[in-house]
Amino acid sequence: MFDTLFYQTRRALVLSVASAVLCCAPLAISQAHATTSVTTETAFVSKINSFTSKDFLRGIWRQYAGLSVPASQASIDAFKPGVHLRFADGQLREISKVFRVGVNLSIYVKGGLLDGNKVGGPNTVSTVPAPRSVTSPSATSNLLSTTASAAPAFMARGDIKGIDITPPVNDWEAPAYGMTQTRLTALTAAGFNTLRIWISLDEFLAPPVSMEATLSRWIGYIDRAAQTGFRVHVAWASTWDERIALVNEPAQQARFHYALNRLCSAMGSYFSKQQVALEMINEPPGEQLTPGYYRSAAPGWYSACRSAAPDMTIILQPEAGWHGALGRFNLRDFDENTMFSFHPYAPGEFTHQGIGSQPHLYNVPMPITRYVGGKTQMLADVSARVHADQRLSSEQKNSEITRYSRLINDLWYDNGSRWEDWSELERWVVSSGINPKRIIAGEFGVVSEFNYNGTPALKDVASRAHFMRKIREQTEANRFAGWVVHQAFGDFNLFQQNSVGQHGDRLIPELTEALFGSQPLPLGPPVTDQ
Repeated sequence: MFDTLFYQTRRALVLSVASAVLCCAPLAISQAHATTSVTTETAFVSKINSFTSKDFLRGIWRQYAGLSVPASQASIDAFKPGVHLRFADGQLREISKVFRVGVNLSIYVKGGLLDGNKVGGPNTVSTVPAPRSVTSPSATSNLLSTTASAAPAFMARGDIKGIDITPPVNDWEAPAYGMTQTRLTALTAAGFNTLRIWISLDEFLAPPVSMEATLSRWIGYIDRAAQTGFRVHVAWASTWDERIALVNEPAQQARFHYALNRLCSAMGSYFSKQQVALEMINEPPGEQLTPGYYRSAAPGWYSACRSAAPDMTIILQPEAGWHGALGRFNLRDFDENTMFSFHPYAPGEFTHQGIGSQPHLYNVPMPITRYVGGKTQMLADVSARVHADQRLSSEQKNSEITRYSRLINDLWYDNGSRWEDWSELERWVVSSGINPKRIIAGEFGVVSEFNYNGTPALKDVASRAHFMRKIREQTEANRFAGWVVHQAFGDFNLFQQNSVGQHGDRLIPELTEALFGSQPLPLGPPVTDQ
């Protein structure tokens, strides 16, 4: 239980700081396995054997640059000389030779010895997908250069498995949205290790009392999160208009630079670099609204914070959290202790169904082929809802049906198999040479049946689970830094709840299985308009 006196003492200190095995003979894998079901365009992920002996440390050779993995047909097909592997710490190695040793494969790689404590079991290893087009020598050089790139300080404890939380600033353990010890214990038991919390941009730009009072209030809030033992990913709560003003209005720019300098100085002094990181603006507007974002605003924010907190990890987002815009950042503007977050919510017609700009489109399942009657029936059902909406004129109804027809066609393209296709992101990682551990799927989720605006929403937990498993698996396959799921409570809830504002203490088991489990997920029942 949080001790109030201790908390107040720490906050006072903060304020002053703000003003720190094997058997059998080895058999070389021959070209008999040259025909493979594992393509070079997708990563193959394998567990690393976790045994330790005089020869191995958690499945990593002690005296040779190599490792041991289970000898499944898929692993035999995937692991061949010349293929590049990505390990848990982000480094890349090229396979030099492969031997089958009983039920295992012994894989040797080029370069120095591997550290079993860092990359051994229960970690996994994955192949690096070959680019879909011919790779130039310079691109290959960029790919291999990631071996020498250091991981951000915030990654010292391993990959991020995070969740958005929003406890009231004055009541951390509130029944609604609060983080009681029971709820924190549930998160720990599931496997979460990082909390993403929100601080008020408005209070830092216009402190109600003083900057010192604002710092004390919000550093105390961050400290409350840090005392749980979780890593803490700090983000700014802000409105769309506030984000635009931060880039376009000189007065707001100056206020934000000052606030960043003060906040980063306090955070860098008070918290360890392994425990706390600061994210800049959440889902910033695009270049059409804020044309200086990539070339001046984001580098300026980074500089204002970095000058005050030399060792703290800083996190930046591309416009709207879209991974396709990450390439617009000039990586030379930032150091290797800077991470880049994207928000995989595509398609929004699925993840945000029934809310936003498509209130008539709901009951969209994943896989989408579970919808009874297919694309034709889905369009008929949505059209019927539009025709029944008495708020719309005949002309508006026709326009809406045309719009929904386009959306539904996009949803059903290739039977939904292209949802959250990261091919463009993967090509940028290769071409830029960025360490994958600097990239995080920083917010994702699917709306539940609980909805703030009262429109029908998704009651099908199987669909939510399938999307979360997809994001988790793609994050792992690409060796990114990890993920943050949205959110503990509310309309994207991971905790069980009776309404959008009445929250329980247990996590939804289907969703924790999707995020942390290894069992195949149930497909889910057929979905209809009812």
